[in-house]
Amino acid sequence: MDLREIETLVDSVIDEFRHFDLDPGGVRSEYAEDPVYLRAHRHEYVRTLRDFVGFADRHPVDQVLEIGAFFGVVSICISKLGFRMVAADIPEYMSLAAQRERFGRHGIEIAEVRLEDYVLPFESERFDAILMCEVLEHLNFNPLPLIKEINRIGAPDSLFYLSLPNLAQLENRLKLVRGVSNLAPIQSYFEQLDPEQLEIANGHWREYTAAEVREMLERMGYEIESQYFFSLGETLAGSSLRKRLGRLFYKTFPSLKENQTTLAVRRRRSDVVFRIPDTVHRTLDRL
Repeated sequence: MDLREIETLVDSVIDEFRHFDLDPGGVRSEYAEDPVYLRAHRHEYVRTLRDFVGFADRHPVDQVLEIGAFFGVVSICISKLGFRMVAADIPEYMSLAAQRERFGRHGIEIAEVRLEDYVLPFESERFDAILMCEVLEHLNFNPLPLIKEINRIGAPDSLFYLSLPNLAQLENRLKLVRGVSNLAPIQSYFEQLDPEQLEIANGHWREYTAAEVREMLERMGYEIESQYFFSLGETLAGSSLRKRLGRLFYKTFPSLKENQTTLAVRRRRSDVVFRIPDTVHRTLDRL
């Protein structure tokens, strides 16, 4: 499957969201005529599908899990490619009737999960690929027990695909030089607790450098197959001097790009021991 075919698939799935009524409480107006949010993230969906298809061409893949599926563009695309797909996200999203109908129509199993519970409701070594895009930075708790859970449910030599912002990106460095925090503003903390606000998961609580991602995953039983940086600046179309300089800059200094992606292969089951609540231990023992 070449890049053009992947782009066509992503565009067709995004087009399905025209007039999609996810939440009568306020989300629908954003999609009244055009799914602008999804189109703004099209490049991420295409990149994820490209990487996944490349891995599946080299390794046997049957069952796939996406953690943080949200609207489900990636999950639906993977399901259309013929893989058995499970889409997981918080109950506030996945319990909505519109979500259940949409995922069900595409033959996708859904799972309601709260990642802070450190328990994923799946049997051990079930999945051949696990995708988690733009999720890790939103977690306001120690992610290592969760990564151990992801390791548990991944099959031997399975893929853990992790995409997230790059803490060391140029914009963050410039903010710090100016004395400006690169973390979520304090106002967003108030909004997250406000019952009148629609935001459920808001703000980047902790971003990571590429070296930190490697350290976490390697110590948790993974081998890094590949790791790269991505930036919109390097894909700017046109031949203006500004765009040419932008592409040259990011080609010269890739570690300053905005996003990072890691493809990690599970080589062993993690034996790292954590002090977590006994109720969690008992739940894990049953899985």
